[in-house]
Amino acid sequence: MAGVTQGQSLTSTTDAASGLGWLVAAGADALVTEAPRNWLAAPVAAPRPAVAAPALRSPASAPTPAKTPATAIAAGVPDLAALDAALIAFAHPLRRAETPPQLLTGNIASGIIVLGDQPEPADTPLARLTERMLAAIGLSAETCARAHLLPWSTPAGRPPRDDEFATFAAFRARAFELAAPRLILAFGDKAAAVSGQSRGIASARGKWLAIQGIPMLATFHPRILLTQPELKRLAWADLQAFAARMKAA
Repeated sequence: MAGVTQGQSLTSTTDAASGLGWLVAAGADALVTEAPRNWLAAPVAAPRPAVAAPALRSPASAPTPAKTPATAIAAGVPDLAALDAALIAFAHPLRRAETPPQLLTGNIASGIIVLGDQPEPADTPLARLTERMLAAIGLSAETCARAHLLPWSTPAGRPPRDDEFATFAAFRARAFELAAPRLILAFGDKAAAVSGQSRGIASARGKWLAIQGIPMLATFHPRILLTQPELKRLAWADLQAFAARMKAA
């Protein structure tokens, strides 16, 4: 760095010490350098080392979600009979070898599907109310198909768990693809939620939704109507709306 030049003269030791102190205070740290330097210029920041940008992953290298066993099985079945056979062979705690799966039963050619959460025992107050509700709009086992989110009922009729619904969702979706219905009547919030409606049956009922592009109307499950009969008036209005759509379709 710049130091004391040859033309500079100092008259005394005191002057020399004073001049040296001034240079040190100004930032001089070497006597003489080969190249001149402007000590009054603003300091220049040292360049930061370059950091290589992360390599972009091509779409082909992006990870794809792993398929569940049910998804892979359901996608490969060619018809509804094969779908039932795949369900019977599917290992799950709800499966009962002595009971045929009730994922989709009845008159599939009718184009009308009534969707519930799980199969219910026959000849019970719940079963009888369900039959009366359907009969009021001209539906029966002979004139519509019945579908369930679970192909078998839960032990002791306990409320189904979300993971159980998720396990059989691929089978239900494939059943609807193969059956190709024109209208769906959904009983209860779990059935309505298949359309993506997550606000509960009180908000979903009476509105036309869709499952896989198929028009669907949701209403209260007969199970709820047994404990809250004051809701029957609203359920009846929903059934009438569905009946009108059946006639127009």
